[in-house]
Amino acid sequence: MSCLICESNDSRLIWRRDKLRIVKCGGCGVFFTADRPTEQELVELYKGSALLGENSDFYSGAEDTLPRWKMVEHAALLDGIERAGTTTGILLDVGCFSGLFLYNAKQRGFEVVGVEPNREAFVHVRDVRGYEVVHGSVQSAQFPAETFSAVSFLDVIEHVQNPVTELEEALRILKPGGALVLTTPNVKGLLQRVVKLKRTITKVPWCPIDDVPWHLWGFTRKSLMMCVEKAGFIVKEVAWLEPSPLSTNLDAGSSPVKKAGLRAVATISKRVGMSDRMALFAQKPGGQ
Repeated sequence: MSCLICESNDSRLIWRRDKLRIVKCGGCGVFFTADRPTEQELVELYKGSALLGENSDFYSGAEDTLPRWKMVEHAALLDGIERAGTTTGILLDVGCFSGLFLYNAKQRGFEVVGVEPNREAFVHVRDVRGYEVVHGSVQSAQFPAETFSAVSFLDVIEHVQNPVTELEEALRILKPGGALVLTTPNVKGLLQRVVKLKRTITKVPWCPIDDVPWHLWGFTRKSLMMCVEKAGFIVKEVAWLEPSPLSTNLDAGSSPVKKAGLRAVATISKRVGMSDRMALFAQKPGGQ
């Protein structure tokens, strides 16, 4: 299959289950699902309130009751946006979910707007948070060109059908010099390498992308940079985030021993610069 990022036709099958297939591009190294859901199928995947009930962000109390790692991470992402040259204006959070990043951006002085495909999350951000939010995708929202000073995709880009066209739309609606921030799993993290080795030894199939079919792409640092650059951005920085067993997936591990093992690997991955989560900061050309 032709890769949407580097257009290479050099790809090989890595994992298969029923109709789901994951291939690896021999050109840029990205992993992707060979038979991606249609736009309507993606909408159906994100319907319902189950995700909200599992997430501590959905509440109307004080922000200081949230996990500290999340607030620290949001602060670091906003610092990165500032380093990319943007400190004021309107920030758009694509896939804003609970609206927490919008809240933190607003505390920094940004005006904020969200986009959210999940109906229940959209209503929460609109009615509980009180922020301007569009129900749908960044493309269906049809924002005017050069509207925003910053656009964020936090754990979103791995979910979309075509990350290049998604980022091209972000480029269109950003002002010249505007900032882009992405967070996404890193498929070459130390944690993934250890899991792959274990499953190779035990002859258990290894899936390089978590949460298929919700996650459709598995990026490396190189392939994420290539994707962003292909859309027209200038990459400014790629940073490592808190590993998932210490942040987004605190319940990882089916037993106390496995939980401890995953946390130990996660701690080591921080020290050697091989976290399974990463953030990329970029800028639209043309700023002063």
